[in-house]
Amino acid sequence: MPLDEYRLANRDNWDARVDLHYESVEYGVDQFISDRSHLSGVVTYDRVKLGDVSGKRLLHLQCHIGTDTISWARLGAEVTGTDLSPKSIAAARRLSEESGTPARFEVAELYDTAAVIDEKFDIVYTGVGAICWLPDIVGWADLVAALLEPGGIFYMREGHPMMWALDWEDTRELRVTLPYFETGEPDSEEEDETYAGEGKVASPLNYGWNHGIGETINALIQAGIRIDRVEEYDECEWQGQAQMVLEEDGLWRLPEGRERLPVMWSVLGTKAR
Repeated sequence: MPLDEYRLANRDNWDARVDLHYESVEYGVDQFISDRSHLSGVVTYDRVKLGDVSGKRLLHLQCHIGTDTISWARLGAEVTGTDLSPKSIAAARRLSEESGTPARFEVAELYDTAAVIDEKFDIVYTGVGAICWLPDIVGWADLVAALLEPGGIFYMREGHPMMWALDWEDTRELRVTLPYFETGEPDSEEEDETYAGEGKVASPLNYGWNHGIGETINALIQAGIRIDRVEEYDECEWQGQAQMVLEEDGLWRLPEGRERLPVMWSVLGTKAR
């Protein structure tokens, strides 16, 4: 599929983040290399929700530099990671080699994944901060279903669409200023800083789309995935809103009134047999 201007910009943006992220404290690449039992914080959180992955073929969509993918491999899965960013995939392959953790990584724009990876998996996994880069949630759900074996499991934990709709700069109030539902045209941002590491992003322009919970769940159901569990959370791995504060467990929460806003959500589903 030819990439439009939005996804071309996002690919360049993510290529430009790779070196900063690979050297960052937040991604902890050195820990992955020095300690072969080390897991990412994301997977440490998600492993309880997803359950035992030993011996399962797991596909990680939008894997970036592969720290979460490598973590699932360390928990016993046979992993494949895909990403539209060639530099991300090169970094993920380097991490696999340097950390001594076997994993396969392939360059694939999300909607072309089934053409690049001609097989089906026991688990399809999508990590935090992924679907906000995608223009079409129905097409995404169809792809997830196409990549799963009958009876296979899908799991995703994401930033909550209500959080994505807030004004991120307001330090006093929670104000909805951005779309909650999927729109035809994306929101654009030109930001030369990234969430991990130090330095400037050489290609700062990026585009994002929000997807409401109803839109996302219905897309999965229509694609043939039974929804087994949906959860919402008042905690987040990054400062997704200006008022949030970092607490001792490494998670960000509203300092007061946290019951007012879900900041993450997850969905667990099973493909029909």
